[in-house]
Amino acid sequence: SYQRRALLTLMVCMLSAVMADQGAETKPKVENGSVINLVVKDQNDTEVHFKVKTHTKFQKIMEAYASKRSVDVAAIRFLYDGQRLDKNSTPGDHSMEDNDVIDCVLEQIGGQ
Repeated sequence: SYQRRALLTLMVCMLSAVMADQGAETKPKVENGSVINLVVKDQNDTEVHFKVKTHTKFQKIMEAYASKRSVDVAAIRFLYDGQRLDKNSTPGDHSMEDNDVIDCVLEQIGGQ
C-alpha cells in the first residue's frame, strides 16, 4: 500500500541521517603542528574555546584562559582524561584531537 511504502521510505531516510551523523563524529587524524580547537570547561560547565597548534605549550593556553576568566594562573589546574596537564607539555604530547575538552579546576589548598 501507499502508506506502507511512505513509512518505509521515511524510515530509510531517518536511518541514513543517523548513520551520516555517526560518520561525522569520527575525528580526523591530527598531524603535529596542525591547528585544532580545544574546549576548556570549568566546574560550572562554562566553556572557553581555543584554536591552537598541536605544539603550543599548555602554559600559553593556561595564561590565556586565566586572563579571559580573570583568575590567577597559579590557582588553576588543567586536567585531560582525569590526568593533570603539565604546563610544558603540548596537545600533541597527549594526542589531542579537534574539539577535545580540557577540564579546568581551581586548586584547593589545605582542607580538613
